[in-house]
Amino acid sequence: MWYRRIRRTGAHGAGAHGVGARGARALAAGCVLAALGLTAGPAPGALAAPTERTPTAVASPAPDATAHTVTLVTGERVTLGADGSVVVAPRPGAEADYVTRRLDNDVFVIPLTALPYLGRTLDPALFNVSALAEAGVTTTPVRVEAKGGATAPRSGPAFGAALAKQAGAEAAEGSVGDGPLFGGVTSVVPAVATAGGQAPSRPPARAGHTRADHPVKVTVLGTDGKPLPGTTPFALANVDDAALYREPSLQAVDGEAKAEVPAGRYSAMVSAPAFDSAGESTGIRMATAEFTVPDVATGTDVVLDLRKATERVTFSTPRPAEEHQLILHYLRDDTKGEVAVNGGVGVSSGAPVYVQPSNRPVTTGDLRFNVYTHRKAPADAATPYSYDLKLANPAGVIAKNQHYKVTGRQLTTVRTNYHSDTPGRAQEVARLMYLPYESSGEALSEPFKTPARRIEYVGGSPGASYQGWLKAGERRFVSEKQTLRPGRTTTVDWLRGPLAPGFTEPAPGAAADETWYCAACRKGDALTFSLSTVMDSAGHHALAVPSDITSSHFAVVSGNTTLYEGDGVSGGVLAVPPRTAPYTVVYDQTRTNGEFHQSLTTHTEWTFASGHSGAQTVPDNWTCVSEAGEYDGPAECSALPVVVPHYRLDAAPDGTSPAGDDHLVVGFGHVPGGAAAPAPAVTEARVEVSFDGGERWTAAAVTALGKGRFRADWTTPDAAVGRDASLRVTGADADGNSVTQTVKSAFTVAAARG
Repeated sequence: MWYRRIRRTGAHGAGAHGVGARGARALAAGCVLAALGLTAGPAPGALAAPTERTPTAVASPAPDATAHTVTLVTGERVTLGADGSVVVAPRPGAEADYVTRRLDNDVFVIPLTALPYLGRTLDPALFNVSALAEAGVTTTPVRVEAKGGATAPRSGPAFGAALAKQAGAEAAEGSVGDGPLFGGVTSVVPAVATAGGQAPSRPPARAGHTRADHPVKVTVLGTDGKPLPGTTPFALANVDDAALYREPSLQAVDGEAKAEVPAGRYSAMVSAPAFDSAGESTGIRMATAEFTVPDVATGTDVVLDLRKATERVTFSTPRPAEEHQLILHYLRDDTKGEVAVNGGVGVSSGAPVYVQPSNRPVTTGDLRFNVYTHRKAPADAATPYSYDLKLANPAGVIAKNQHYKVTGRQLTTVRTNYHSDTPGRAQEVARLMYLPYESSGEALSEPFKTPARRIEYVGGSPGASYQGWLKAGERRFVSEKQTLRPGRTTTVDWLRGPLAPGFTEPAPGAAADETWYCAACRKGDALTFSLSTVMDSAGHHALAVPSDITSSHFAVVSGNTTLYEGDGVSGGVLAVPPRTAPYTVVYDQTRTNGEFHQSLTTHTEWTFASGHSGAQTVPDNWTCVSEAGEYDGPAECSALPVVVPHYRLDAAPDGTSPAGDDHLVVGFGHVPGGAAAPAPAVTEARVEVSFDGGERWTAAAVTALGKGRFRADWTTPDAAVGRDASLRVTGADADGNSVTQTVKSAFTVAAARG
């Protein structure tokens, strides 16, 4: 057997803004997929007539499957998605106030308290979450240089708390970031190789272009009109062609910086905080400058004046709400549509944020500026509610009025139930929101206890979409990106059981230009079958890292021949003979997680028939894996006739269901991607319940409800109170394709209602 690393072709590379394909979706989000074909192969002559190829396996594809969480040296936890989206959680006892800097595939998340020391005592690579994630670290190891016997606190919350204390003390004296840290620490750098982790350096001028020998002096003025003391990072880029010059993090020392650049038109942006004596932000100001460096210039002076940041960003909503977080996104493109400056500011402290309004629209390239806020109901509200709002300024400007008034007609109402089979489980929630021109999102996570219910109002400018993110214990779950639908009310359940392996699918109304990677398809004679390992009843799926799967076994069988089996994988791609043949896929999984006690063990079997695919059934925006091991578009790609169950268990948010009469509604469908060839109807269903861990099973009375939906009724005995009940469901379509899925401890039996 052979295997091949799955790779993307150029058509599916980085998006226009350089942080991953816009809207990319995971083929197998929620699992770490190893290469197939490393440990086992088909029996000699398996499935193969002399004129046919023997089945072979390629690496299991997961182009955007993983998200990675790393704890910064300052204690903030940053989860980086495959598309460059970030979710920031504060260090314990502090606020998560930060700035972001983006350059190509590097995403920097820099706490405000670290900004004055960046590029001096603190290496910028400490905050390159892309490089840290690529290095595989979950906490940031550091190497420290010091004098006079000084030491640094341990990397993480202790370091962040000590840094904030020093920043506050220095701010009280009028200057931050000038000297060593902690009484003598002169350098803190990552103690791990981070390719590309250093602050990106200025690219050289291209051959044939003006040389980069024109001096520019940039002065950063504080609100008192004087050069800002300490160290202040700012961004500077050529907006004729950002490839000529682009620096996301130049350093102004005591308000002054110098650079040599090619002639042309430029944009600069600075975000500068002020601190109180505890190192907490008391306000942030964003200032910009547009200027030209003439080819004949001997020197160009530029001023970034924080006094011009006069417009405070504020909101009003239909119901009273307190600001929990505020995020600004500043995106400046050059004339070629490439990113010149891509940065933002995130604030969770409630500190005021001021921006400099534009005098006129930019005339070179483009400017996009937007604001996001998450706001919560007052503590005494009878029913908890929140607002998530993403609002754009007119193209080309930062508006003169930064007060955003939102009406009910702009909002989608989401009645959200957060389920938890462990009472009082600590969870965190965030909502990533996107405008049409954005390739990634940002959010700050909000901690809360579950189970819980609340109303969430979601609103934004035309074309806005959003994606949910939930951390339960150490596992992280996400929804698919969906389009905002103002005026509608919907109900959403997070972590409603049973939790079981399955297949992700696009949200209703998903944009037609969103790339989707097919998880159960046949392209020519390449058969792809790749699972999301943990999904709830609403289709939210677990991210790959960290994983709580302690054992798993995956097998593909055709007739009496095992084509592949192996441990620690949950899918892959087989190059199989062209003739139509029956296939059975079996997947067993066991999870170990003290934050969950239900749905930790599952067994699933799928049976289906498949032959050579020379036709396309998937949408044009899908991409599938070919026999060469590449994603190369939807041609000749058809969805496999794989049957999947969708559960609606009559259990409470705490995962309990009382003894006595009980029921389950289960709908059977097929994996997505077969719109051009309607799947056969699911006509048969069986549901069984066990109250002794699967030793004995009781068949439920099943009633067909139509359109592949069935209701199963049974009576739970009083003797089962306090125990977990297991479920086994089977569904088959008119062509004989079927699924049988067993979930142990799917729910807990509570005492009968009085």
